[in-house]
Amino acid sequence: MSKRSRRSRRSNREVVNRNRPRRKPQSSQRKRTPRNIETTKYIQEPIKKKNGNPIVRWVNTHVDNVRLALGILIFICSILILNNNLNIKDAYITSGQSFYSVLLMGKSTGDLTKWAREYVVTGDIKYKQAYDSHLKERNGTKADRRGVTKSYDQRFKDIPNSIVPEEDKTKLLDSLSASNILAVKEQIAFDFVEKGDLDSAKECVFGDEYDQQKEKVLTPLLEFTDKLQMDMGRKIVTKIYFSYGYIILLCLANLVLIILINDRLDLSITDKED
Repeated sequence: MSKRSRRSRRSNREVVNRNRPRRKPQSSQRKRTPRNIETTKYIQEPIKKKNGNPIVRWVNTHVDNVRLALGILIFICSILILNNNLNIKDAYITSGQSFYSVLLMGKSTGDLTKWAREYVVTGDIKYKQAYDSHLKERNGTKADRRGVTKSYDQRFKDIPNSIVPEEDKTKLLDSLSASNILAVKEQIAFDFVEKGDLDSAKECVFGDEYDQQKEKVLTPLLEFTDKLQMDMGRKIVTKIYFSYGYIILLCLANLVLIILINDRLDLSITDKED
């Protein structure tokens, strides 16, 4: 190959290289193409939640008010349970006081009858002294074995009307009146003993009239005891059932309040797109 042909080729290459467009240098950082506005908006917006249950949706919407209402409900239930327990305590105390008064009345009548008859039969003065001493306790002029100085009439009247109605306490007062009539007969028998008329004295405390009058003392006591037992049992059972209801309501309110505090109520919400 000749030198002339070589030179011509070199010159042709230089011409071609000059006519080619030069490439721009690549920058180290690429340009970021902007995202679609609608796509960006769709990604940024969270999916709205809907719930098919209107009650749960309403609770979630008004959760603060629901918490406040549950707190008030818990407070009211607690007060009602406390009041119920206090009523049960009062019922127990009153029923115990009433039964004790009935027991005292029955024992008093039996003791007076026993001492009166023993004095009439034996003439021993110690029985009359025991009779007079117990009669003073019953009338409230002498303290009893508990140190209480109060007549039986006042004991019966002090029983609360809220627990024992007035008509029921009337039975106790009727029994006390009938017992006072027996005491009058026993005093007449004592007078006959002092006069030496033992037959008349025995007739006063051993006759049919005396036994009938004594029955008038005991019958109201038994009627009062039966009615008091039924009424107190019914009242206490009713209060206990109410306490059960308040406790159940209190537990449910506490459970819902705990769920709301921990935001667990949203578990029942299903995801749906608009």
